[in-house]
Amino acid sequence: MPIVGFGFDKINIEKKEQFTKEDKINNNIRVESLKEFKIKTSDKEESDAILMTFEFGLDYGKAGNLELKGHIIFYDNEEKVKELLVSWTKNKKLPPDFGTYIFNFIMLKSNVKALELEEEVGLPLHLKLPRFKIKA
Repeated sequence: MPIVGFGFDKINIEKKEQFTKEDKINNNIRVESLKEFKIKTSDKEESDAILMTFEFGLDYGKAGNLELKGHIIFYDNEEKVKELLVSWTKNKKLPPDFGTYIFNFIMLKSNVKALELEEEVGLPLHLKLPRFKIKA
């Protein structure tokens, strides 16, 4: 299942107040759309692909929020592309195997960007990073 394109289209982070122990960090991932997309596979040939848009968000309560919107270009054989588009058109859901693959990819890219942005504006990191401890 090859992803041949990825990018962020909107990056928004805002720190409103100091983060307190009462504040919780909530996250949200959502695939917004799947559309047919033509991709050039040679000088004379175009193939079907999928342009998918997504949203990744973190809510820090009163302390602030982070919003990332982006796109993924997915390319596979014509049958797979059509199957995914038909499935999405019917019920706005992704097949479990494809959905797992896509959501893991979105989380990987978005979590890395979110960590960088959180550090820049002074919001707490939404993921616990490993730490070394001294043995007693």
